[in-house]
Amino acid sequence: MKTSAKHRKKKEFIVSAARDVFKNFGYKKTTMNDVAKAAGKGKSSIYYYFESKDDIFKTVILSEAIIYRDKVLGSISNSDDPHEKLKRYIMIRLQTDRILSNFHRAINDPDLRHIRFVKKLKDLYDREEFSIFRGILEDGVKKGHFEVYDFRHAAVGIVTAMRGIESTLLLNPDDPHLEAKVENILNIVLYGIVKR
Repeated sequence: MKTSAKHRKKKEFIVSAARDVFKNFGYKKTTMNDVAKAAGKGKSSIYYYFESKDDIFKTVILSEAIIYRDKVLGSISNSDDPHEKLKRYIMIRLQTDRILSNFHRAINDPDLRHIRFVKKLKDLYDREEFSIFRGILEDGVKKGHFEVYDFRHAAVGIVTAMRGIESTLLLNPDDPHLEAKVENILNIVLYGIVKR
């Protein structure tokens, strides 16, 4: 079924309103009435465009996932330096956490994994993230920046460390020294603290 431009615009408007509602109340506490009220529509109008709360949530999450992916790939494609790519990747993740909070919450909240599309998205996200890190590491070895013997384990190690670091850094996302802290942590992750 083809949809008109007017239909798409109304649907996009509902998705935009729903993003804010899910962001403020979370998936579990959000109701179709909340979405309808935020969109300035009747509940039956929302059901005309979406089958259920899950359908709206899926659309919100997928739209944020696309934005996130474009931002990440755009930020790392603008540099040839593997160290800089890693730093940019981490900074983009930190900067988008608040803007794309529904996506980040969906992939990080174990309570949402019972939703089939969230689990599939999380699995896809994990595979893609490891692939991006592996690519950066392989590029770094090729250019003589890094010395890595097992790309898969190195990517897993860096991603795991980065996720732990992010949760700490996100406690104060407006820290004016955030970039310097990321740089210092990245140097420790990449080069260690052992004197060679």
